Amino acid sequence: MEEKKRILISSGHPAQVHNFKYLKEELESKGHELFWLATDKDISRYLLDHYDIEYSLLEKPTKRIFSKFSVLVKNVFRTINFIRTHKINFAVSRVSPYISVACFLLNIRHIALTDTETAGMYDKVFGRLTSAVLTSTSFKRFLRDDQIRFKGNIELFYLHPNRFQAKDDVYEILKNSEGEPYVILRFVNWDAYHDKGLSGFTDKNKKKAVEEFSKYGRVFITSENELPEQLELFRINIPPERMHDVLAHAKLFFGESATMASESAVLGRPAIFLNENWFGSTDEEQDYGLLFSYKESNGDQIAAIVKGVELLRQKNLEVVMKKNRERFLSDKIDTTAFLLWFIENWPESKQIMLDNPDYQDRFK
Repeated sequence: MEEKKRILISSGHPAQVHNFKYLKEELESKGHELFWLATDKDISRYLLDHYDIEYSLLEKPTKRIFSKFSVLVKNVFRTINFIRTHKINFAVSRVSPYISVACFLLNIRHIALTDTETAGMYDKVFGRLTSAVLTSTSFKRFLRDDQIRFKGNIELFYLHPNRFQAKDDVYEILKNSEGEPYVILRFVNWDAYHDKGLSGFTDKNKKKAVEEFSKYGRVFITSENELPEQLELFRINIPPERMHDVLAHAKLFFGESATMASESAVLGRPAIFLNENWFGSTDEEQDYGLLFSYKESNGDQIAAIVKGVELLRQKNLEVVMKKNRERFLSDKIDTTAFLLWFIENWPESKQIMLDNPDYQDRFK
């Protein structure tokens, strides 16, 4: 008889809520018991509440070094107590210092995912404490000898066609005329550890992008920081959980967020990504003609705007993007189905993947 597990899922960044949402549903449908620990970051709690996910909170550190160390210790002990209280025997998360250390100390099986090459020593150190580290085949870093590489990316966990179908009421929630083209701009606050020293688009070039793109449709901006006064009127006002529907119908995505650029690419919408750091996943999407990457120099910022205009003017853009997406998806797997199998068949699943990585092709 198959063992029913008591599984802990942990999330920090809001994208991680989406990352594991469908996995949780699948595991529960198979009779496993699920528990969730979350860090209160950005709209994470809003999404957890919206999706009716019961969770307990971990403490959120400030930017100060002492706070980070103090919260690390506190959250490790909170996680240990949580695991013991709920008799958890398995954990799934992105690479997390709290979950990794707690599970290591308690000898709890722990599977961790990562997709951010710029996480540096963070993944290298805490990833070694886990039972398995899973990364995309496009991930550029070597973390350990038994690293499992899957044919997909993190965004496919929640945007694969088997999991997500965009709703058609976006024009209504955007208060747009039916079929009126629109562009989504995304600007971040550069507070993340892996964004240290980066600054993104200048205000001058943000204004230039809005001015140019407005010639081809409405412009909506999602920004973590305040915008120049004349750009605030472009700020998007929709329920956060509807953003993927909006991205799926956009004429163009243009911005600094690797996550949203990759989400747009996976959905088959042309994405322009500006960041001094490029990632394996976005590089791969660029190879498929789904995404276009630029650095932070003023010349690259202008080139990114010019490319955006070029795409907006391209007559056969929809046909090209559809073909590029189909080619991309044909080479990828349903990552949620794969991870479900990997968890349910642990530890044999790890050895199967090490012996025969192409075993995962059955999850296409």
